[in-house]
Amino acid sequence: MARLAAIVLAAGRSSRMGELKPLLPLGDAVAITRAAGSFLEAGIADVRVVVGWRGDEVAAAAADLGVAIVVNDGWERGMFSSVAVGVASLPADVEAFFLLPADCAVVRSETIGRLARLAEAQSQPAPVVYPAHGGRRGHPPLIARAALPAELRWEPSANRQWEPAGGLRGLLAACDAAAVEVEVDDEGVVLDMDAPPDYRRACDYIAGECIPDAGCCLSILRDACVPPAVVAHSRAVADVAAGLTERLNERGLHLNARLIEAAALLHDIARTSSDHARAGAELLGGLGYRRVAAVTVHHMDLQDEAEVETVPGEAEILYLADKLVAGTCVVALRERLAARLGELQAQPEGQTHARVRLERALAVADGVERLIGEPAETVARRALAMAAGGAAGARL
Repeated sequence: MARLAAIVLAAGRSSRMGELKPLLPLGDAVAITRAAGSFLEAGIADVRVVVGWRGDEVAAAAADLGVAIVVNDGWERGMFSSVAVGVASLPADVEAFFLLPADCAVVRSETIGRLARLAEAQSQPAPVVYPAHGGRRGHPPLIARAALPAELRWEPSANRQWEPAGGLRGLLAACDAAAVEVEVDDEGVVLDMDAPPDYRRACDYIAGECIPDAGCCLSILRDACVPPAVVAHSRAVADVAAGLTERLNERGLHLNARLIEAAALLHDIARTSSDHARAGAELLGGLGYRRVAAVTVHHMDLQDEAEVETVPGEAEILYLADKLVAGTCVVALRERLAARLGELQAQPEGQTHARVRLERALAVADGVERLIGEPAETVARRALAMAAGGAAGARL
C-alpha cells in the first residue's frame, strides 16, 4: 500500500469570516479538529496541520488529536506558502497527500477512505484524484508527490518565494489532463466556510452527519418497535461486519468502522415494510442519520457505482455481512443461494433476483478474500464466536 499523508491548512487570517475559522464550532467539535479528525478516522495516520495567524490557539485545539503541527512563519504570503511548508514537512517516503483547507471541515471520513482505496488500487497513480459532488470538484484532492514541480517536491525552504503561476490553482490545473474525478454522495466536499452564510450552512449540514453509537442504535430500534428476532439478526450482522472491517483495515483499506457498525445495526429497521431497505433509509434520514442511511439503502441491492469499486467500501461490507448471516448464524453463500433458489422454485423472477444478489455477494467476498488471505466465512464465524464469548463473559 502507498504511504499517504494529509496536510490541513489552518494558517490564514479568516478576514472574510471575521472570526478565526479553524476554531469555529461545528457540532460537537471545532473546525480544525473535525477537519483533521476525518483523516484520522479514515486511517490516515500522518496528519499535519499548518498554522500561522494565532497559531498557538489552533495548535492547542488540535493537540489532543496527536497530529503534527507545522508552523508557517510566512503565512501572510498566502495559501500557497502554507502548501509549500506542509509539503516540506512530509517524510521522503510519502507518495501522495491529501490537501484540505480547515474551512472545508465537513468532508466525510468515508469519502477520504474511498479516495485512498482508489489511489492505492491504481497501477499508474493519477497525479490528482478529486472527489466530486453533482459534477463539481471538491475537497480534498489527493495529490501524487511525483506530480509536483521540482521546486516544491523535495524539502523546499520555508522562506522560499517561489510560487507557480496561478498559485495552487495553477499547479493543479497543470495536472488536469491526467486527473481523476470520483463522484461521491457527500455534499461536504463542496461546502466551505468563506463567509458567515457559508458557516451557517455548514452547521446545518453537520447536524445530519452524526453516526449513532451502538447503544443509541439499539435505542432507535426499540423506539421503532423492531421485532426481537430482527434485532438479534442485526447484532449478528454488526459483529460479522466488524470482523471483516478489522481485517480489511489491517490491510490499509481505510474503512469507517463506526459507520459500518451503525449501518449494520440499523439496516433492517423497517424490515416489516415493503422495499424495506429504502423505507429504512428514509426513516433514518428523517431521524437525522444521513450517513448511515446512505449505506443501509444498498444492503439489499448494491448500486451500479458500488459494483464497480475495485476494492470494497462500507456499503459492500454491510451487503456481504448481511448475506453471510441467516438469522443469527453464519451460512456459506453458495449454500444460501442453493436454498433460496429452491424456495423460489415456482417464482422464476424471484429466482433471478436471488441469484443476482447472492452472486454479487460472492463477488464482494472474492475481493475481500484476496485482500485478507482467508475466507470471508471464516472471519464471520470467528467474529460471531468472539462476540458470543464476550457476551457470556459479561454475564458472569
